[in-house]
Amino acid sequence: MMEDPKAGEILERSTEAQASASTNSTSASTSSSWQRSSMSNAKFDIEKFDGTNNFGMWQCEVLDLLFREGSDIALSSKPKDISNEDWNYVNRQACGTIRLCLAKDQKYFVMKETMASSLWKKLEDKYMTKSIENRLYLKKKLFHFQYKKGISMIEHLDNYNKILADLQNLDVEISDEDKALLLLNSLPDTYEHLTTTLLYGKDEVKFIDVSNTLVNKSIGRKINLITETQHQKR
Repeated sequence: MMEDPKAGEILERSTEAQASASTNSTSASTSSSWQRSSMSNAKFDIEKFDGTNNFGMWQCEVLDLLFREGSDIALSSKPKDISNEDWNYVNRQACGTIRLCLAKDQKYFVMKETMASSLWKKLEDKYMTKSIENRLYLKKKLFHFQYKKGISMIEHLDNYNKILADLQNLDVEISDEDKALLLLNSLPDTYEHLTTTLLYGKDEVKFIDVSNTLVNKSIGRKINLITETQHQKR
C-alpha cells in the first residue's frame, strides 16, 4: 500500500491550523489524533470478511489498518479544525479501505456510503446484532463444543477461542473457571488422565493453565513423533 500524498497534505494543514490557534499548541497538538504521521506504506494481509469468518477479529484488524493510514478519525465526529473538503476526503479514504477488506458479496449494501461512521455502523448492525437469538446460538455452540477427530490440539484451541471471542463481541462474559472447565469437557477420552491431574486437589482451575498445558502437551507429542521418525530412518 503506497503512502497517500493527499492524506499527508491534510495532516500538515491540520497541524498548522492547530499550531496557530493557540500559544499552547504544543501540548494541544500532542493529544490530537489527527496529527499522527501517516504510516500507510506498511503492508497488511487482512482476510476479507465474507459474512462467515469472525467479524470481531476482522473489525479489529481493519481498525488497526485505518489507524496506520491515519483515517480512523473518520469513525468519530468531525473535528472543528478540519475543513469540509478535507473531512470528505478522509471519509472517502476510510470507506475505500474498509470496502477493500470486504468480500464482493458484502460490499453491495454499503457500496454507496461516503461517510465512514455510517458504513461502519451498518456493518455492526448487520453482523454484531446483540439479539437473544445470537446469544443463544453461540452459548449452545460453546456448551456443546467437542474435539473433532483428526484436527490438531492447536486447531481445537483456536476454534474454542473463536467462540469465546464471538460471545465477547455480544457482551457475553464467561467466567474464567467456566472457560477452563468447558475446555476440559471438550477433550477426547485420551485426555482423561490429564484432566484428572489438572483438577486433583484444587479448589479452582484457571483457563490459561489448561490452555498452556494443552499447547505444551501438543508440542511434546510433535517432538516425540519427530524423534521416533528420525530413529526409524537410522
